[in-house]
Amino acid sequence: NGKTPDMSPWAWPDVQASWTWPGFEGEMVKVEIYSAEEEVELYINGKRVSEDLFVPAWTNYEPRKNCRHMLYPINDELSCRTYYLEYDVLAYLNMGKNAIAVVLGNGWYHQTLRTVEGDFSYGFPKLFFKLCLTDENSDITVIESDENVRWHESEIINNNLFFGEVHDLRQSIQGFSLSGFDDSGWKQVNLVSPPDTNFELQNCPADKEIRRIIPLLIYDDGVRRVFDCKENITGYSVIKTPADEGAEINIRYSEELNTVKELDFSSTGGEEQIQADKYICSSEECVCHPRFCWHGFRYFEVIGSAQVLNVSVVHADIEVTSGFECSNETLNWIYSSYIRSQLTNIHCGVPSDCPHRERLGYTGDGQITANAAMMTLNARLLYEKWLKDIADCQDIKSGHVQHTAPFYGGGGGPGGWGGAVFLVPLAFYNNYGDIEVLKKYYRNILQWVDYMESRTQEGLVVREEEGGWCLGDWNSPEKLQIPEPFVNTYYYIRALRAVKEISLLLNNNENIELINQRLTRCENAMTDKYFDPKTHSFCGGVNGADAFAVSIGLGDCLTLYALVNKYKKSTSLDTGIFGTDILIDVLFRNGYQDLAFELLIRHNKGCSFEDMRQNGATTLWECWSGEGSHNHPMFGGVVRSLFTYILGIKQAENSVGYSEIRIEPANISGLDWAKGYIQTPQGRISVSYEKDKNGNMLVTSSI
Repeated sequence: NGKTPDMSPWAWPDVQASWTWPGFEGEMVKVEIYSAEEEVELYINGKRVSEDLFVPAWTNYEPRKNCRHMLYPINDELSCRTYYLEYDVLAYLNMGKNAIAVVLGNGWYHQTLRTVEGDFSYGFPKLFFKLCLTDENSDITVIESDENVRWHESEIINNNLFFGEVHDLRQSIQGFSLSGFDDSGWKQVNLVSPPDTNFELQNCPADKEIRRIIPLLIYDDGVRRVFDCKENITGYSVIKTPADEGAEINIRYSEELNTVKELDFSSTGGEEQIQADKYICSSEECVCHPRFCWHGFRYFEVIGSAQVLNVSVVHADIEVTSGFECSNETLNWIYSSYIRSQLTNIHCGVPSDCPHRERLGYTGDGQITANAAMMTLNARLLYEKWLKDIADCQDIKSGHVQHTAPFYGGGGGPGGWGGAVFLVPLAFYNNYGDIEVLKKYYRNILQWVDYMESRTQEGLVVREEEGGWCLGDWNSPEKLQIPEPFVNTYYYIRALRAVKEISLLLNNNENIELINQRLTRCENAMTDKYFDPKTHSFCGGVNGADAFAVSIGLGDCLTLYALVNKYKKSTSLDTGIFGTDILIDVLFRNGYQDLAFELLIRHNKGCSFEDMRQNGATTLWECWSGEGSHNHPMFGGVVRSLFTYILGIKQAENSVGYSEIRIEPANISGLDWAKGYIQTPQGRISVSYEKDKNGNMLVTSSI
């Protein structure tokens, strides 16, 4: 790019670095790749060593020195870590000389084009690698990259996670094997000091090409071709460019089309943030796709004479370990659309809010779907990693937890978002039965609880950081009416109770008296401020407020009935991302399964899951109305109810990790049959039932 790289063996973004070393005869050769960005491809003697994509995983890499123009000003002191990769490469080596090459992209480390949240670039990418050679005597020799590494610009002349890539195929460097390869014209790297970070071996699943789709051509006017993947996905199109030097191929992506089959970008970032790839052809045919970004889309447009070979579906390599099917198509759609939404929102070791416009690890979205994800996916390693991100994004001084992890800006609130610091560890403990996670993050939880206490006024949480947001719930069908202090204090009360539970589990009673005092004050404040004894309701019952209250035992004996009567009379949901999950859970938990079922399947324009389905959605929407992203898993938290209540796979009281279970399917008048399974630490649990002609449930289960 006409500039000198400042890296050690450091290659500029979109460049290739090469290195040669003597041959070796021994038992094992291990290569470790340390990168302060997450876009690395490793080649040895022309062969790619791994199919991992977008690695190493995204983190708070190092202290930001140039974080500027933040939309939500934060001055917190955060923790840092950078993952490295380790590969066994003995099978790739030749006798005699060998060549190693690394292709670098910008990743999150050097993301400079989307700056609506602020300037979060860490600077230019940095790379370090070493080879650990173990001989037949178990002696280890370590060879590190040094000033002998050389670099050169590649055909990828521009790449950005949000906007896509530009490839000039005329300057492609063919292969990286020693045969016929000459790097004598390449430039010498600059050496720099290593980043101020903690290096850790990556253990979470990397992104991979999961499957391929043959898209359907739905429009062709001789200039512009439009293809339909038939489902909303993440990945990219794979094309073959013609042997037509200098010709350009342009590809753009969207989730929706307008009425004349033009791409509609409104749900993926608008006209100012279009996902697009450009290929400048060489004199030879080339098979091309983006190397250092994914796109979120259903439709794509091709201008130019390239052949579309297929579409690669790309996301974290995480197995679906569940299944659900029943006699109601809306519930079936909720399950399948959530699974697709969740999978396509796991990239770079982070569960994100959407895979295109923002791509951020929002803690609010992540905590509300954590239980559903852990129940339905093999997600343990993912959440082990993301828990570290949440802890790294906690202010070392105050205990404040950011709205995104890794921290990349973003709006939210102290309770529903910051509460991920205790809600995700609890979900992990309950699903996997691993008490070590509570021991590990106990101090983080205590520190956050103290932070929340510092934000209270007369027992209510009333503020967060100056200049930022202080949201309660988010994205109800109409304007939210539920007060922010009510929701944030609700999460504070849940956290205080969680601290009591965890303290008892860890045999640590030193905080119990203080926690009880805070609980009493906050519970009384919630009742005094928001409860109306005449209606037996909180906040007038808006946006599921009574469900919030009932779930933590507030109100009187008629508060639950007030909640039930409201939603029996109501024609639609009025809840946001937290209230929807809490409402459905409270109704099922208290025996109102028919009402919970009706709310899940009812069709109301602009405020129902069925409305999404009837509009052709294959992933969950960000907004009930259809505005915003069309791939947001946050409303999918309700999927846990499909297994816990409809199939009735319940953990016995005081049981975790499914060590003791009860099978108690809900008898729902609108369902004739249901079946499904989840994979637990104890093995697969399957349940099916059908009703006979008298309406009796015939239940079969296997464990």
